[in-house]
Amino acid sequence: MRSFLLAGTCAASILLAVSSVQAADIDYVPEPQGWEWYVSVLAGWSNPDGIDGTTGGGYYYDLDLDDGFVAGIALGAHINEWVRAEVEVSGHWHDVDGTVYPFDTVEGDADAMFALANLWIDLPLSEIVRPYFGGGVGLGRLDLDIEWTNGDTAFDDSDWGFAYQLGAGVALNITDNIALDFGYRYKVINNAEVEMEQNGEDVEVDYQSHNFIAGIRLEM
Repeated sequence: MRSFLLAGTCAASILLAVSSVQAADIDYVPEPQGWEWYVSVLAGWSNPDGIDGTTGGGYYYDLDLDDGFVAGIALGAHINEWVRAEVEVSGHWHDVDGTVYPFDTVEGDADAMFALANLWIDLPLSEIVRPYFGGGVGLGRLDLDIEWTNGDTAFDDSDWGFAYQLGAGVALNITDNIALDFGYRYKVINNAEVEMEQNGEDVEVDYQSHNFIAGIRLEM
């Protein structure tokens, strides 16, 4: 439900921005141009969903991922005045606690790494304020390092899976070649297989997080 609410909020913001552009009667036409390259650095707060499920051997795992930190870097280009394409590498770091039944409580770390190709649509409200929306697809690596409270290993494995993100935000151009970026990203890794140490069974897990970022974009 929280995911649907956040997605709805993003959609409403995008519609409002589009309506504002139409109301202001801004005559921007995307014209072909030589690609203008940029580098973007971002960091922020990552709020993940929990990971739970049942294995074929009858184990039930319920892992609670704490709020954590996200950071990343992207290399991109302005295809025209409205469209940007980029390649992004980012990481997410979380503490974990929870339970693996029928055993005891566990604790440890869960890290997620993303390598994504993104496409962003800029809405040129003015020369300074530019809302945007879009997303990307690629690969994600989920790494679980989780132990029982007695020190025995529950999960110590990682795997790659299909990954994607959806997002929206606003860029503030403070100079001709520097922009501040504030935004939201919903990021997912699907079907990463990690091994449970107790029985050697591989289980498929998904990673999902809601991320609020701030960054800086340097135009080249």
